[in-house]
Amino acid sequence: MPDFLDQINVTTRRYIRTNPALVDNIFNQDPLNYFMRQSLREDFTGGSSINEDFLYDSLIGGGYSKGKTFDVSQKQIEQQLRFDMKFMEVAVPLYQEDIRVINKGPLAAIKLLKERVNVAYMTLGAFVSISQYLNGVNAGYALGNINGLAEALNDGTVQSWDGNTYDVYGTLTRDAYAPSLNSIPQNLAGAAIEYDTIDLGYMDAFYGSGDYEPNLMVTTARGFSYIKSKFQTQQRFQDVKLDVGVGFRGLSFNGATVVASRYCPGSYITGKQTGTQDKVAVTYLKQTTMGQVTTYPVGNLYPNNVPAESLFILNARKPFFNYYVSDDEMYGGGFRDFVPEAAGTSLVGLVLLAHNMTMDPRYHKQIYGFTS
Repeated sequence: MPDFLDQINVTTRRYIRTNPALVDNIFNQDPLNYFMRQSLREDFTGGSSINEDFLYDSLIGGGYSKGKTFDVSQKQIEQQLRFDMKFMEVAVPLYQEDIRVINKGPLAAIKLLKERVNVAYMTLGAFVSISQYLNGVNAGYALGNINGLAEALNDGTVQSWDGNTYDVYGTLTRDAYAPSLNSIPQNLAGAAIEYDTIDLGYMDAFYGSGDYEPNLMVTTARGFSYIKSKFQTQQRFQDVKLDVGVGFRGLSFNGATVVASRYCPGSYITGKQTGTQDKVAVTYLKQTTMGQVTTYPVGNLYPNNVPAESLFILNARKPFFNYYVSDDEMYGGGFRDFVPEAAGTSLVGLVLLAHNMTMDPRYHKQIYGFTS
C-alpha cells in the first residue's frame, strides 16, 4: 500500500537547514599532535633517509703529572641514527551521481564533497595522533607506521607500555651506545601514581636547566584526573594553558605542562574503560598493518585485570624531538584531486602525508600501568 502525506506535509514548505554542522562524535583532540606540528616540524626536502648525528662518548684526557706521555689515540665518539620516511593516506571516494545530481543546489542539506574532504583531514590528524604512541618496526607496523614513543623510549631490556622491548633504534643497537640511546620505561603494575614517581621520572630525563629538561607531559584523560585530584590541592600542580595556538588546558609541574589525550595509551583507547575500542584506532591499525593487527594493543595496560594509564615525560624541543614532514605540496598533507573511474561513475580523492618522528631517547621517559 503506498504512503500518503497529510495536508500539512503536502501544503507546508519543508524546513531545510542550508548550513548544518555535523557534530563530531568520533574524533579526539591530541595535544602532542598539535605540539609536533606547531613547534617540532622539520621540512623533509628529499633523500633516501633521515640522518641524525649524535655524540655517545668523550675524547680521551684527564689529569696528569709532569712528564706523563699522553694517550693521543683516535677514538670513535660520533654515530648516526637513520630513519625512513613513512607514508599515510586517507581516501575520499564518492559517486558522481551524489555530488553532481542529488546533493547540490542551495537547499542541499549537506555539501557532501566539502564535508567528506574536511573529514578526511580530521581522519588524517587522528591517524597521526594514534601512530605517535606506537612503534614502526614490529610485524605489521613497519609497513607504514612512524617510529613512535613505544619504540623510542626503551632500553632494549625493559618492556614498553605495549609489552615489547626494542634493542634497536634508528638502525643502531642500543647496547653498543649505552646509555646515550636508552630510556628505561617504568611499569607501575597497577600501583597508584605518586608525586615522587613523577618527580623522579622527570629527573630521569633531566640533563640540565633550560633546554635540557622536560617541558611536556602527556597522559590519558583518566590519568590527568588522577594527577589533578591527588596533587593540585597540594599546590604541586598549577593550571596553565599549553601554548600551541589551540589553548589546551594543562597543569604545570617543574615548568613542564601536563596535558591529556584520549589517544594516549590507556583504558579508553584499549576499550577497557568503555567496553568498545576506539573505532578510528581500529581502522588505522587494520589498514596500516594490512590486517596483521586488528585491535589496539593492550600490552601492559591491564595489570591484575584493572585498566591502567600511561604518562610520557618529554623534552619536546628540537633537536631532542623532531617531526619530519615532506615539503612536497601533495605529500606534505595535501590533497590529490578526484580521479574518475574509467569503467564507472566513482571518483576518488586522496589526502597524502609523508612523515616520521625522531627522538634522542635519554631526554624522555615513559611511565605506565597506574590505576589510580
